[in-house]
Amino acid sequence: MQFDPKDFDHLTACPDCDLLLQKTEAPAGHSILCPRCGKTISRRNSDSIRKALALSIAGLLMYLPAMLLPLMTMESFGFSDSANIIDSLFDFYNNGYYLVSFMVLLSAVIFPLMLLSSVFIISLQLYRQKYPWYLARLFRSYLHLEEWAMVEVYLLGIMVTVIKMGSSTDISYNTGIFCFTGLVLLTIALAAAIDRDFFWQTIEDKKQKNNAPVAAQPPVVVHASDGGIVTAAMQGLSQCHICHKLSPTNHGTKKCPRCGEPLHLRHPSSISKTWALVLTSTIFLAPANLLPIMRVDFLGVPSRSTIMDGIIYFFQHGSYFIGLIIFTASVLVPIFKIVGLTILLLSTRPCSNRLLRQRAKMFRFITFIGRWSMLDIFVIALLSVLVNFGFFTSIHAAPAATYFCIVVASTMFAVITFDPRLIWDRCSQPQQAGSKNSRITSGNNP
Repeated sequence: MQFDPKDFDHLTACPDCDLLLQKTEAPAGHSILCPRCGKTISRRNSDSIRKALALSIAGLLMYLPAMLLPLMTMESFGFSDSANIIDSLFDFYNNGYYLVSFMVLLSAVIFPLMLLSSVFIISLQLYRQKYPWYLARLFRSYLHLEEWAMVEVYLLGIMVTVIKMGSSTDISYNTGIFCFTGLVLLTIALAAAIDRDFFWQTIEDKKQKNNAPVAAQPPVVVHASDGGIVTAAMQGLSQCHICHKLSPTNHGTKKCPRCGEPLHLRHPSSISKTWALVLTSTIFLAPANLLPIMRVDFLGVPSRSTIMDGIIYFFQHGSYFIGLIIFTASVLVPIFKIVGLTILLLSTRPCSNRLLRQRAKMFRFITFIGRWSMLDIFVIALLSVLVNFGFFTSIHAAPAATYFCIVVASTMFAVITFDPRLIWDRCSQPQQAGSKNSRITSGNNP
């Protein structure tokens, strides 16, 4: 077919490798994968708006009891203490760990509420077939914040706390822990129920699309007349990295016409920003692991422990699975993210498709595991309020907590600033120069 720059609504591009594809639609419950790098281009869910509305309402009803009701009560030697999610912020703040307190507040309290509220408003308006001007901006904000809401990591932190203290204290579970578990399950189900492409298309077209399943078909790759790969950038098309809409770069468009996100062929200064964040993470990784992260006061005598001390404690007491989880989340994950991003930043050659696909998979894995490093911080947040028996014994955060939060935040921002399409650009520059203005055809193989 002949490509017309003014007619690109029938096209899409892979967010990870920029491969230009003709839009295809999968049946409900199926996904479309990029044939070049394996990235999920779209995932179809049936009755997405109704599901999102129902789940968001249930989540909002569950939110306040989950945050305000006591999670559990710990008793030891006649002392007892209980706490809710909000209480777990105060020890950090009262002891001067303002950054840690702020991160826990955002990731466990504020962002989950904002996500639930956003989805409720969006799905309610779409269900009513009302399309106010702010709808696209609100959905864009939801996608920006989705990665930073970490209630499922907090729930894992509760489980670790229970196992850690189960042998030395009596634990009774309160209503709050069941409400919080329900909130986590609803949040996970909500994320799985949202059909992003369908939401964006419905918002843009201002009408409901037919949600009936269609016949499954592989994505159709756009080829140059010489059989070479064609990317969106080669044809002068910028892809919005939030809603994935294609827009021509030669029309002076600076913002996505659908969601309002700034448009760029590639993320500006992606390499330099990512290098700066990776180096920041590397610098703070040493104090985060070598300095004490937790202080235990027993009869007035302080005892400090590092991340590795906590891991060794679980192994010595036979809790190998929990020890392995903490070792993976708190030690291996930050190191893997730093090393992985460094490899991607230095990647130039070789350019075989197999190695490029492996690098793309590594980047997606780094993106997925980013939030789980907050596990240790959430465990300390809980222990500091649940084990607060005055002079007898109490638990508090130690200096490494601040450094560890900086490592987690820096690596997560590094993933956001890195543009994975640059990996593929480096290996297609010679072809790009010769294919920029070429006639393109359709085909099924990249």
